[in-house]
Amino acid sequence: MAKKKIDTDVVKPKSLFSHLKQITDVQNPDYWETLTDADKKNFSVYMIHRFLSMNENWLELVSELQPYTESLPPELFYKLYIGLIPKGRHYSKYIKGKGVDKYSKELIDTLRIDYQCSTNEALDYIEILYSTLEGREHIKYVCQKYGIDKKNVTKLKLGLKKK
Repeated sequence: MAKKKIDTDVVKPKSLFSHLKQITDVQNPDYWETLTDADKKNFSVYMIHRFLSMNENWLELVSELQPYTESLPPELFYKLYIGLIPKGRHYSKYIKGKGVDKYSKELIDTLRIDYQCSTNEALDYIEILYSTLEGREHIKYVCQKYGIDKKNVTKLKLGLKKK
């Protein structure tokens, strides 16, 4: 009785990093024709923009081109960038976004209520207020106005001197 051979040569689709390597290091003009449908599906213009913009040398270029390249077919997008990005291995430090956890939920909600705005707008207000001494004093005032415990206000690290 002959055993059936199990096909173990299942090819995984190319990853985002494979596509990025092609754009920056390999730059094969015929790359798009070599891709399978799964590989093409995995080609994310948004994510490639995001990673290319992590390189400070390309940040201006990528941000200038982004509005125009959003509507380009991925094949043309690839060909555009292989023509613009210098060929070679490039290091791009990944920059994490600032998390909402940077500030307490209580502070965000308090400023959201006080300014009658969205959570994202409240986060913007907090960033602006934290940048100056007067802003940090205003945060303390708003917290006291809404009855937030002094211990919780102290945890905000406002850098205010005690009077």
